Amino acid sequence: MGNDYLVKVKANQPTLLEALQQTVGQTTPLSSIQTEERNRGRLEKRHVDIFSPSAVIPLPAGWTSIQRIICVRREFQYQDVSHSSVSYSISSVLNNQADFFAEGIRGHWFIENKLHYVKDVTRHEDTSGIKNPVAASNLSLLKNIAINIARQNYFESIKGAAIFFACNVKKLLQIIRT
Repeated sequence: MGNDYLVKVKANQPTLLEALQQTVGQTTPLSSIQTEERNRGRLEKRHVDIFSPSAVIPLPAGWTSIQRIICVRREFQYQDVSHSSVSYSISSVLNNQADFFAEGIRGHWFIENKLHYVKDVTRHEDTSGIKNPVAASNLSLLKNIAINIARQNYFESIKGAAIFFACNVKKLLQIIRT
């Protein structure tokens, strides 16, 4: 419907992933940026390269043309353990600035870590077992409300907030009424 996309390509698209890896390995980047961040006791370095797609990139059915390939190399160290990863993304945006794509990808992970991780890990949304789509949507909405209540009341832990409100239902009702 006229929107652009920026999508990470994973192993479930092996032909596309292989074509991206081949293009990145044989092409000079249009733009690159390297960032370094220390957060939660972890040092993370990110190197983002932007490439033009080659003619051999297989386009998934229903997708508009790929304008850019983004390769993100991450290295992070936590305590004495080092990790590294390489990921590939495709985008319909015709932009040659690595910082533009780096911010978009980092923004996605901010959302992933702030909401989806909490919903998946702390609130066990992925394992709820609810099959009815309307019921699943309603429960997800209620969980979002609960997360927002916890955050607006300055709880550092969603799990801690759930325990607090389970033991202090009157306080929860007072917050909901205001």
